[in-house]
Amino acid sequence: MVSNSALTVSQLNMYVKMMFESDSRLKRICVVGEISNFVNHYKTGHCYFSLKDSDSSVKAVMFARNAQFLKFRPENGMRVYVTGRVSVFERDGVYQLYADSMEPEGAGALMLAFEQLKNKLASEGLFDDNRKREIPAFPLKIAVVTSPVGAAVQDVINILSRRFPLTEMILCPVAVQGVNCAKKNISALKKLEKINGIDVIILCRGGGSVEDLWGYNDENLIRAVAASKVPVITGIGHETDFTLCDFAADLRAPTPSAAAELAVPDIEELYQVTDALISRLYNSVDNYINNYEEKFLNLKYRLSLLEPKKKLENNITVLESLNTRLNAAKDNIIQKKEEIFNILTEKLRLLNPLEMIAKGYVPIYENGKRVIKAKDLKINSLVSINFSDGGALCEVKEISLTSINE
Repeated sequence: MVSNSALTVSQLNMYVKMMFESDSRLKRICVVGEISNFVNHYKTGHCYFSLKDSDSSVKAVMFARNAQFLKFRPENGMRVYVTGRVSVFERDGVYQLYADSMEPEGAGALMLAFEQLKNKLASEGLFDDNRKREIPAFPLKIAVVTSPVGAAVQDVINILSRRFPLTEMILCPVAVQGVNCAKKNISALKKLEKINGIDVIILCRGGGSVEDLWGYNDENLIRAVAASKVPVITGIGHETDFTLCDFAADLRAPTPSAAAELAVPDIEELYQVTDALISRLYNSVDNYINNYEEKFLNLKYRLSLLEPKKKLENNITVLESLNTRLNAAKDNIIQKKEEIFNILTEKLRLLNPLEMIAKGYVPIYENGKRVIKAKDLKINSLVSINFSDGGALCEVKEISLTSINE
């Protein structure tokens, strides 16, 4: 009878499951497809989703023991490679893919996880420049969070002691890679917050692979860096290496050595600046003193002019100067008048009749009237001639007239 050979649903599902699990090809298989209906049960850590292509879909599950090692956050629409086994879920009688690992198609899992977490934290404002603080210009106590061994810590110690020996350095040893990296660094940051007087924290390590540096992309560590009460400088890896801690830090340096250089000033440069400032100060003081000394002397001189004695002396000096000028002007006028007088005297002398007579030019008078021309004379008339030393009475005997026109 049919009833004797019938299987229960559970028996059927169990049988099908045994068939799936006996196929060696289904024990380790890689399937590529697009994620859909993704559900992350945060309480259990299990991930449930479907993989699909243009024609079909298959249910899949990744249990927490495997999901915890995912380097990225799966999302609907993402094409991924899923490696695992195919089996039957007996209760529902459906087969599904039990995922052991998952890799995104195209970009690597680490890069995808990096970008996903970066975008998430950036949207929260964790990387905004306006929340970052300036590094103190002259830090007197610096904490260095790094591995206690290796070239990086030695470079940092040497640079800090050489550039600014006034700084006290506190070394906080931590793991710089591996599963404990983020946890140890977070613990170090919390301990340092309890120490008074720390001005700067340097979070650094030497170069390495992406995997070596991955601890500095841990979300909890990134948040701890951003929340630090003390300004944080990161110097993680080489110049081309970037971690999310770099974005959260107050200042990112390309290397540990560069982080040390950015943390402290160069004392030799400070000496030069100080010498220049002292020189400028001395010059300013000298100029200030000279300026006010000049003003003082000017005021002193102006004050001295207001003293009665000084004013009298100045007036006497002015009076003496005016008297000298007056005498000079008087002498000059007298001299000029004397010169004019002498000239006029000479002219007058030349016009004096007596002077003419002395030179032989004697006047002739007839009957008391001066005779100017020979024609006015008459024969046998008596004329008187006056000389400078006497006179004579003469009789005209002959008259000679010239032909010169009158």
